[in-house]
Amino acid sequence: MHKSITLTSGAAALLAGLGLAGCKTELEQVVNLGYLPPITLPDSLVLTYGQQTQLLLPAEYQGRADVRLALGFGDNPRLKLTDADSLKDVLVRAITVDQAARRVSIDTRRLYPSNMLSISNGVRTPRVYRVTLTARSTSGFQPVKSLFTVRVVPAQLNIAELNTPDKIPYGYGIYDGKPLYYTIDYAGLDATSTTLGLHVNGRPDGKVLLSGQRVQIAADAGDPTRKYEWTYDMIPQLFKDGYEVARRQFRVVLMPKPKFFFGTYYASYDLTVLQNRVVILLGKGYTSAAPTFYPDKYKGSYALKSIEKDGLPYPDSSQIFSVDATTGIVTVAPNVVLAAGSYKVTVQTQTTTGLPLTADLTLVMER
Repeated sequence: MHKSITLTSGAAALLAGLGLAGCKTELEQVVNLGYLPPITLPDSLVLTYGQQTQLLLPAEYQGRADVRLALGFGDNPRLKLTDADSLKDVLVRAITVDQAARRVSIDTRRLYPSNMLSISNGVRTPRVYRVTLTARSTSGFQPVKSLFTVRVVPAQLNIAELNTPDKIPYGYGIYDGKPLYYTIDYAGLDATSTTLGLHVNGRPDGKVLLSGQRVQIAADAGDPTRKYEWTYDMIPQLFKDGYEVARRQFRVVLMPKPKFFFGTYYASYDLTVLQNRVVILLGKGYTSAAPTFYPDKYKGSYALKSIEKDGLPYPDSSQIFSVDATTGIVTVAPNVVLAAGSYKVTVQTQTTTGLPLTADLTLVMER
């Protein structure tokens, strides 16, 4: 590199008159300063609304008092995002540079998700936000630039009653004449100056309402005959200035209460035959038939919930009674401990939908 100095015609003539035109002057030996170091930053960023991040400049820029940094947003379209702010106004507030710390800060809380249509004014945000960072020197170095893009995606709301990482969580309810409630959790997002909405996919029947942060499914929602499953597909949406900034789709399945009992169910006739009271010999071993569970697709695991003898709790310290976790079969071990009487064994199942159900089997032990 060399530093060249352009002489005026008068100065050149003066040097020639002094006989110095053919000599290498001290001025010609000065080294050219060249360009500032390159600014190495990611070419593109994908950030979630609500996220804050910082981009630190390379080590060569740390502690250099002769460098000034500037951000430019001229590669973005000219848009009026709200009544008060243009796209440039929003970008200037959201993406800033710290001269002392030599870093760029991006606060997506001040932005809107990319490629998002406002329900207020019909304006759509750009697919990406384009940013130019320029470094200029006060010491004679040539400036350098770094161009990068930022794409902001909507954040995810949570459903308080459905604490699951599933992309689309499911809730289940039975036809019992009671409403269901689900609470929208902002998941740490600042809800200031936002509004919450609810979109119901399919053909809304007026049975799903949003009140504050709670979704209510009416007591008479679902299948009018109460015989068939009915699914509500819902999307709570958080809006800021008309732009969606967060959402969470979830579904609720309403269904008849699964049949769970000791006995036989004839589905074709919707006929139930109870076989939940059995007389057995005192002290002898006993194995029951498996309880009926219908529909089978919701069948879960089984456990012994409680035992009563003649209407009072029985502790079963000798562990004579047991329930098979897979089949629900009740077993009584041969023993000399039990006294004659009526023993009610309550078996509980946790369905695949998370609904707990119980079935009773009464064993009358006689000599």
